[in-house]
Formats: sequence, structure tokens, C-alpha cells
Amino acid sequence: MKKDEWKGFLFVVGAACLWGLSSNVAKYLFNRQVNVWDLVQMRVTLSFLFLAVVLGIGRRALLAVKREHYLYFFIFGAVGLTSVQTTYLLTISLTNVATAVFMQYLAPVFVFAYGLLRRQERLAPGNALALMLSTLGGFLIVKGSPGGGLAISLYGLATGLSAALAFAFYTLYGKKGLENYSPWTLLAYGFAAGSLVYALFYRLPWNTFLGYGWQEWLFFVYIAVFSTILPFGFYFKGLNYLAPVKANLTATLEPVIGGTLAYFLLGETLTPWQVLGCLLIVAGVTVIQLHKRKE
Repeated sequence: MKKDEWKGFLFVVGAACLWGLSSNVAKYLFNRQVNVWDLVQMRVTLSFLFLAVVLGIGRRALLAVKREHYLYFFIFGAVGLTSVQTTYLLTISLTNVATAVFMQYLAPVFVFAYGLLRRQERLAPGNALALMLSTLGGFLIVKGSPGGGLAISLYGLATGLSAALAFAFYTLYGKKGLENYSPWTLLAYGFAAGSLVYALFYRLPWNTFLGYGWQEWLFFVYIAVFSTILPFGFYFKGLNYLAPVKANLTATLEPVIGGTLAYFLLGETLTPWQVLGCLLIVAGVTVIQLHKRKE
């Protein structure tokens, strides 16, 4: 690996570590009786405010968007970005960190399935293998063991699959925006739309903020800065040195890191069948990415 590729690799690994740790921080807050809707609102609102300030000071040109794209940004933020945050954190609150993270990583499978329906992808042997591995992995995580019922609640299963679908939509719909705008522009206005939706249909953000003490405030700021802005910055920086496929493959460390940290920090455990399911999902995502690289 070349020197520049090592830089890119370290940046993406840093992003994966921060994302993996953030899921554990969220679960810790839920264990402290922090409401999941409050956490989502604080994440999207504070992320928007921090990005608006940073871009307004250093990269003001990135805040300029065309009027005809206003609706696109609202749909991207409200339906894509915010639904990903909401369903993902709901799944963490209802299940455990590893289950939530690995179920969200089924998103590439849904993206590929969409490509098949649109005839933009073809079902080559490698892709078929990836679909089988990921589907079987998801089943083992949900099942937990050969006998008995489901290892997670139906509500947790529904939110986990919704998180993967929302992430797939966010990926596909976000690609359209990246043809004209910087990723930072998409994130800033996406979080702006999300904060607006929560303010209109949930409650005003300062009422949520004032409902907690200074310790929770610090965690809210941590979630916005170290779970959102910095890891995205590291990931985009890594893309300057790595091909997208290599960056995506490296980012699959996120669920592994998240699940490992959950074991040591929160005492969460998985059954052997669930561990196998996690490994199968990573293998399936890896096969999909390697097939893209081959093409």
C-alpha cells in the first residue's frame, strides 16, 4: 500500500471507530433514560447548527443552492437523512448495538436489489452469493438460535429493516445531489430539514435541550460533533487518497468495532448464531464491493 493510501486508510478507520463508538454512546444514553426522540432531535439540530457555523465562516460558497433544488434538499433531509437517524437509534434502543449496526449494513443489499429491478445491475454469481450471505446473516441475527422464537422483538425487527431501507434510500437519493453539490452541502441542508421536521411535529428544540442536565448536554454535543461531523470529515478526507470501493470496504469495520465495544463497555453479548450472522453480513457487503471494483 502506498503512503497516500495509508493516509486514506487511517482516515477511514478513524471514521469507522467514531461511528462504532457513537452507537455505544447512544445506547448508554438510552440506559440513562434519555428519550430516543429527544436524542434524534438533538443530533440533527446540533449537527445542523455546527455545520452552518463552520461552513458560514470557512466555506460560505458551499451554502449556496439553487432555488429549484429546495424540494430535493427537503426530501433528502426529511425522508432520507432524518429517517436513517430515527430508525437506527430506535433499533439501538429496542435491541442491542450489534444487532442495530449489522441490520443497517443490509442497506447495500437493498441498493443492489433496487439496481436489479431497474436493470442497472446484473445477477452475476458473485452478486448472488453476496445476497445469499447477507440475507442468511440477517436471518441468523434475528433468529438468535436454531430453536425457539425470535431473538429480538417484532418492533425491533421492523425498525432495523426500516433503518436499512432508509439508508439505502439515503444512498441512492444522495447520489443525485452529489452531481451538483458537495457532501457538506447535502449534510448541512439535510440536517436543517430534519431539525425543521422535528420542531414542527415533535417540539421546539430548546424545550428538549432544557429538559436535561449539563451531563446530557455534553453527550448531545459529543453525538453531533464526534459521531457526525468529524467522522464524515475523516471519511471524505480518506476518499481523497482511496478509491471509493476501498473506502467502503474499510468502513465495514464500523459494525465490527461497534459490536466489540458494546461487549466491553456495555456488557452486551450475542449468541454464536448471531455472531455468525454478523460475519456473513460483512462477507456479503464485501463481495458486493469487490464485484463493483472488478466491474
